[in-house]
Amino acid sequence: MTRFCRLTALLLSLALLVTLSAMPALAEDAAVTEQSPAVTEEQPAEPRPDEPVPAAEESPAPGPSASPAPAATLPILPRDQIPQPNADAKAEAVVTEPGGVALFELPASESAVLSQLPEGSVLGLVILGNPWSKVKHGELTGYAPTYALSFGYGSPQPVIALVAAPGGKLTLRAEMATRSKALASIRSGRAVLLMARGETFSLVRHEGREGYLLTQYLREVAVGRDMGLLTGVVSIEPSREANVRLRAEPSRKGAVYTTVKSGQSVVVLDIQDGWARIEYEGYHGYMMAEYLKRFD
Repeated sequence: MTRFCRLTALLLSLALLVTLSAMPALAEDAAVTEQSPAVTEEQPAEPRPDEPVPAAEESPAPGPSASPAPAATLPILPRDQIPQPNADAKAEAVVTEPGGVALFELPASESAVLSQLPEGSVLGLVILGNPWSKVKHGELTGYAPTYALSFGYGSPQPVIALVAAPGGKLTLRAEMATRSKALASIRSGRAVLLMARGETFSLVRHEGREGYLLTQYLREVAVGRDMGLLTGVVSIEPSREANVRLRAEPSRKGAVYTTVKSGQSVVVLDIQDGWARIEYEGYHGYMMAEYLKRFD
């Protein structure tokens, strides 16, 4: 009986050993199975909320962009000539267009007109965009062409730069040093007002706050007068909701700025080789054209 018990125990031990040795292979197969469906533009991989974003100051300079060539309108100033941030800066815009401009319900000139804004009207700036900015006039919130607005130091035309940090965001600093006080974090793809351009740091205004950003991650752009076409984002599979990536480049390898749900609308400025250059709530980038559909 003792010999039989020992034999039984030995057989059970061998079975357990075989099972344990097979577990890594089984786990690997499971991981492959979970990753096997193709990741499309509709299915972005969401980062964990606690996942750190690399600091832009520590990342390599971004590669060349397929965007339209920047309009260099500000000279590079010596460091000692760059102004200090304006502590009284506000998120405001002034209508400079002779004869005024309309306040539209949507970023589209064919949408409903909420109000007429006379020249000289002071507006609250909600989101700086190009070619449309979201503004507030009294109790009304709508969209106005950016080219018809002035923002800082009485300049008749805004000087706009897009943040293009490879780490996904850029820190607005109180002083011209990477270790100075952080005032805000600005996502890549967003527009800022360029107040003064320096070799290393530039003075900018963002949401009513002025500070310094690293110049190498700013791409100066001309203010557009082509107001684009308001277009709906759709899912390729009508049975489900899509989250479509907005990218830095017209390529599946381009960095993801944000995602746009199906049913939302974007302003399409250009389409080439299956990619649309768009503006969406202050973000500027590229989206695959197959996810866009004109409104009837």
